[in-house]
Amino acid sequence: MSKTDHLQFVTVESLLAYGEALSRLPRIGEAVLPGPIAPSADRVRQATAAQAGILSVVERAAAGFADAGAYRAARQELIDGPCGGDALVFYAAWNRLVAEGRLVSLYRAAIGRVQKPPIRRPVAIVPRAQLTPQLAEGRIVLDLGDDRFWLLPRDLTERTLLFAMRHGISQVESKTHRVGCRLANVLDQERGIAKAEAVGTALAKILGVVGQQLDYLHVHNYLDPQSFVHLVSRSPNTTQLYQRVSAALAAGRGESAAPMTADALESQDFGWVTGIEKAAEAEAAAQAFGVDAKVAKTLLKHPLYCYPGGNSFFDTYVSVVDGIHRLAEAHRGTVACLYTHSSTLRALMIFLDPRPFAEAFTEFGEYKEGQDNVVLLTYENRQISGYSTAVGLSQRERAEREAWMSVERTRRDRVMLKPQQVRRIVALVSGGDFAGAGAALKELRVTGNRFGLEVYFVRHGFLGLANNWIEKVSEQDTRMLGSRPSSPIGSSRFEDFKDEQVQRAAVRHLEPFLRDGALVVLGGDGSLRGARAIYETFGVQVVGIPGTIDNNLAGTTSLGFHSAIRLADQSIESLKATSSAMGSVFFVEVMGAGSGHLALACAYQARAEGVLVNEHPDPDAYIDEVILGTLKRSLGVPNKSHLFLVAERTPHRHHPEGGVHGLPEFVAREVAGWPQVRPHDGHYPLTPATKATILGHTLRGAPPTPEDKAIAQHLAYETIRRLVERPADVVGCMLAYRDQAAVEAIPLHALAPKPFDWELFMRMHGRERE
Repeated sequence: MSKTDHLQFVTVESLLAYGEALSRLPRIGEAVLPGPIAPSADRVRQATAAQAGILSVVERAAAGFADAGAYRAARQELIDGPCGGDALVFYAAWNRLVAEGRLVSLYRAAIGRVQKPPIRRPVAIVPRAQLTPQLAEGRIVLDLGDDRFWLLPRDLTERTLLFAMRHGISQVESKTHRVGCRLANVLDQERGIAKAEAVGTALAKILGVVGQQLDYLHVHNYLDPQSFVHLVSRSPNTTQLYQRVSAALAAGRGESAAPMTADALESQDFGWVTGIEKAAEAEAAAQAFGVDAKVAKTLLKHPLYCYPGGNSFFDTYVSVVDGIHRLAEAHRGTVACLYTHSSTLRALMIFLDPRPFAEAFTEFGEYKEGQDNVVLLTYENRQISGYSTAVGLSQRERAEREAWMSVERTRRDRVMLKPQQVRRIVALVSGGDFAGAGAALKELRVTGNRFGLEVYFVRHGFLGLANNWIEKVSEQDTRMLGSRPSSPIGSSRFEDFKDEQVQRAAVRHLEPFLRDGALVVLGGDGSLRGARAIYETFGVQVVGIPGTIDNNLAGTTSLGFHSAIRLADQSIESLKATSSAMGSVFFVEVMGAGSGHLALACAYQARAEGVLVNEHPDPDAYIDEVILGTLKRSLGVPNKSHLFLVAERTPHRHHPEGGVHGLPEFVAREVAGWPQVRPHDGHYPLTPATKATILGHTLRGAPPTPEDKAIAQHLAYETIRRLVERPADVVGCMLAYRDQAAVEAIPLHALAPKPFDWELFMRMHGRERE
């Protein structure tokens, strides 16, 4: 069923009736509301006519708005123009289109810097056991609790650090009432003040306890809270939060700088609903729409639902994300504390989540008003990365457990297949290609036929689903398939599959196969997000098999990883030989989609001199200290190779594209000034050349190793067996491979990035005992 099918009760007439009813409900608190609603008999016609203007602005958004201000201005032009200045007309016209699902393209609109970056710098989180003096030296170390630390570059010249916090419990509670930016709210004298002080204590611990807990490392706290910039919203409760937090940071060392006001920190605008009890709001909706309150809330909770005289959560999201980027740019080189509201933190967590907006919104839809988070942000290279940590470890663990149980119950409720019911499977390979796909596909066919199933393959992944490229396969079709490199049935990166309309078309093509069948998706994190989307939105019975040379999915070894390492090793050994013979310095770039697992594994196996990865907290320092330091010691040593692995797109100051780009030129300039490479009387040194080699897509087409083929066969066999015998345990999940005796099902909603192996990284650098 489509997400909009359950909004069929929404009409222009019912929306107008509801808007007028809201204006008559009692409210509490001191609120600055829009003007009163003037009577009008022509609103139905106006709202119907205004829809064309709204759709034209949505089309403009696809082409792009310069920033959030331009988007807000276009929205206001709709109210002033086609809606005749009547906010209620706009409310009815806009939300009727929301109910029809015609505004969802806004999720992907190019509005300023609101679009999520395709690759984001990962947060460098290091367990205490792996935090060595060399890794921590000269860097900012933030204590995240649970014996984990976030490492950041010491140099803030081109960076900004931001700590975003929400206020505690206010007199008018957002748990029970619509509050928003129009209501001047203050903290509850007892519970609210205590919450604010707890947030201050937590931030002080994040910043200040590091030096005490890690004395054995001689780590100093480099951040001086007295130099922080403090930014608040217009609501008094955020200023009260600032007072408590700044007192905790000061710890008797003097007062902090006075806070400044920032529009980006304002809460959502609920318009005429401000100050109204949520239960009364839902009951009024039930009466106006002629449905029960639970059904009515499906509209009120929609991210695009616009409040009369106010805005939608999506509007808030746009303003927050674009605004935080601007704040970070304006305060570059500093640390800023942001005192704000739950809607702002929710927007930030959705932006930081790698999934598309709609998926991340669903994930954080149950964000608890009482949960106090400190969202840690870093801004560099015009991008924001970050991490959200709850105040109080037990509270975080409890929230995670409750969220897990709730989502897992929902996953199992969507499983329609019963044991022994499955009769056919459809399999596809999506995203970047990888070795081992052929072996998995052949095993799906072989095992499927043995269990009496019909087996179908889709050419070129989700693109093939949208085009109905589905074909039944036989034993003859899969001969020699297991040894084929890459994906024998094709793959593709199909960004349009994020569009719900495209998903709906693909599901229509699947329907004849899935009445008593399942879809098997082989691919990486993006492909499995697509699998999750059609499972949760349309009920497609889907199972995932991990396939990516990046090996960046937690809890499993992904198909293609071992094969890519073997092929890379052959090239690297050849380069080491010529480096040894010629004295050259090679920088070898491998793929990684922003993660360094493949680069680290290749570097360790080849005994490279170093590895530059995105996860490192300070790639520039690594270049200066490790790469140049190693070369200073090793250049001129007879028959010594000089080879460094680099993960693609790892950011550094020597080239905007990062990776190997700019490194040979920089190192050549530095080396040219060293005495060991300069000629002098009677001595003619071997002049080292610096070169870059990009292995790139050659690793995707690697011949499958026996290990990858074996993993593929185990995963494919278990996929079929469990679909037949225990579908509830595997539908909506990815099968994860640890070893032959440990194939586990991980729910698609629980997939997470694989943590970087800092222990192996340090061992490679000879520091495992420090």
